[in-house]
Amino acid sequence: MTILSAQTTGTQTTNASSLTAIPALSLTLPEGVQVSALVIVNLPNPYAQGNDYPGGIIGISVNGTVSPVQASFTYGIQNPPSTNRMPTTLVVAVPLTTQQQTIQAMWCGVRSSTVVIDSPATLSAII
Repeated sequence: MTILSAQTTGTQTTNASSLTAIPALSLTLPEGVQVSALVIVNLPNPYAQGNDYPGGIIGISVNGTVSPVQASFTYGIQNPPSTNRMPTTLVVAVPLTTQQQTIQAMWCGVRSSTVVIDSPATLSAII
């Protein structure tokens, strides 16, 4: 078993309306045949700001192609008076190929939200 990992530092934000790269959360998967990597994006303490049921979407891309498997969080109040932490984890099995593959963690806000991470977030792969 091999474990690969990348981690963010500092505060990062996005108000993108479509999935965009989370800086520092990228890995290169090795070549492989008839085996998959378990890819995990963990945002332990994200929150969103906005006035239309704010939230965020988390995803990955594999060699630049966005996976249809995504995770998300939203608030149940249209205009929250304060922000709650919304731990969010995405787990995706990525089949290895005869070529190395670049995995990039991605995120965006929903309904014009700004998503914030201010504690370390991780991208991991277990092979």
